[in-house]
Amino acid sequence: MNKISNCLLLGAGALLMQSCGGGSDKKSDEQDKPNVLFIAVDDLNDWTGMSKGHPDVKTPNLDRLAKRGVYFTNAHAAVAVCTPSRLAVLSSLSPVTTGCYTNKSGTPNQEIWNEVDLLPAYFRQNGYRTMACGKIEGHACWAIEDDFEHQKLWDERRPRVYGLTEKMLKDGNRYGAPDFYPFPMGGSGTTNYNKKNGTNFPGFSLCAGPIDREYLPEGKMPDEINVEWAIERLKKDYDKPFMLGVGFLRPHVPYTAPREFFDMYPIDQIEVPKAMEKEFSDIPMYGKAIAEGITEPGAEMIINTISPTYRKELVQGYLAAISFMDAQLGRLLDALDNSQYADNTIIVLWSDHGQCFGEKRNWRKNNLWNEATVSPMVWVVPGVTAKGQVSQQEVSLLDIYPTLTDLCGLDSQKQVDGESIIPLLTDMKAKRKKAVISSWTHGSHSIRRDNWRYIRYYDGSEELYDEVQDFGEHTNLVGNPKYKEVMENLRKYLPKDIYQPTDKNEEFHMINNRVKRWSKNPESIPDYLN
Repeated sequence: MNKISNCLLLGAGALLMQSCGGGSDKKSDEQDKPNVLFIAVDDLNDWTGMSKGHPDVKTPNLDRLAKRGVYFTNAHAAVAVCTPSRLAVLSSLSPVTTGCYTNKSGTPNQEIWNEVDLLPAYFRQNGYRTMACGKIEGHACWAIEDDFEHQKLWDERRPRVYGLTEKMLKDGNRYGAPDFYPFPMGGSGTTNYNKKNGTNFPGFSLCAGPIDREYLPEGKMPDEINVEWAIERLKKDYDKPFMLGVGFLRPHVPYTAPREFFDMYPIDQIEVPKAMEKEFSDIPMYGKAIAEGITEPGAEMIINTISPTYRKELVQGYLAAISFMDAQLGRLLDALDNSQYADNTIIVLWSDHGQCFGEKRNWRKNNLWNEATVSPMVWVVPGVTAKGQVSQQEVSLLDIYPTLTDLCGLDSQKQVDGESIIPLLTDMKAKRKKAVISSWTHGSHSIRRDNWRYIRYYDGSEELYDEVQDFGEHTNLVGNPKYKEVMENLRKYLPKDIYQPTDKNEEFHMINNRVKRWSKNPESIPDYLN
């Protein structure tokens, strides 16, 4: 039994260094702490081999990692969109606490960053060497790092850059984030449709297509370059424990990958998620407005207009991007297994949120239903986690921070909204103490507890789903008196929003304005939402 498991048996879950390090010497204590491989995946839902979210998906390396530890199939993001979700993971603070609800909102609660350190900064302050490549943080984290000297995140950070050619920039409509390239060779399907038909459909990043190696700088995707950087770090010697963050950009849009990954999924064999007829008959107006998405017109209408095969093309691209990411994960795991750090490194893998493919007529995330909030989460802790464990208990990505600090013997932060799930790493029947809360815009929240998902929107309208009998969340039970007591119990977990949105043009206002328009003129609601 190694030092980690010995310490856990002492109780409280923390790695008490006086018991694990064999002495009080600070340098010795630091060297005895476990390393952390911190893996973030962008926009990966439950389409994995272990979760069986899609019948065709191939993720041998993610499955291989899951079989080494505990796979949480019921983990959920605090917010189903990038920036606020990543801030929540790196702070263990919900948007209700920070005020960061959407990609466009800031963090009005600035005082808290004197009290709570972002995760990499806290590990730096406690003797860890912190290194990162790829997409780990969002702009809210960078703003905090800029404003507070003690919030410096990484000792070493590979810049998020990618050597783009003029052809790639043109095909990507000169999209402003270089490491999200490449776009499909020849351009986005939306952009090309607009040029041909004189339309002005938004959301050109929602596109897919295979990439030839000769089209790419040095023949490589950004994720491949980042993994090579991380592998080189695993070959080095360190005089202190390390936290190595590796952020995969795929399967985020655009759904592109080298051609060999598209060949794994012949388009004539692709299964597209089916949307239920009349599903919105029991969903309130606010839910319909959120389903329409963050563009007008909504992606459902745009996709149906562009091409009868566009739905299949997007699903094929997403599957290919997942398998591409999975291959890079395999390279990273091989490097760790062949390194001197194989036996003393905690691995945690998570995705910032899920992704929708026509379920509830939504093709992004940005909502409070399962396809958007769900996130694969895997823990491998030497000497603690048994191999091949699967937990169906609901957990939150907010739990990553306090669980890591406990495992690494660091003092708990003064304020966290997540909780340490160390008991769940060893007992698949253990339960999280608190309900799991996901938010999307100010005042709208989802409560995930036991068999239920309860949604309360900003205007007070509600949804309730039985996640056992109705995993697809097709039947809203709010109007059924049989579930009155269930509703009353779940309402007790609703948080109280503190901060108003910080951007007048953000999604919160767009949704409210849409509800007002539709309420005045119900005929303007898209047919597929009625």
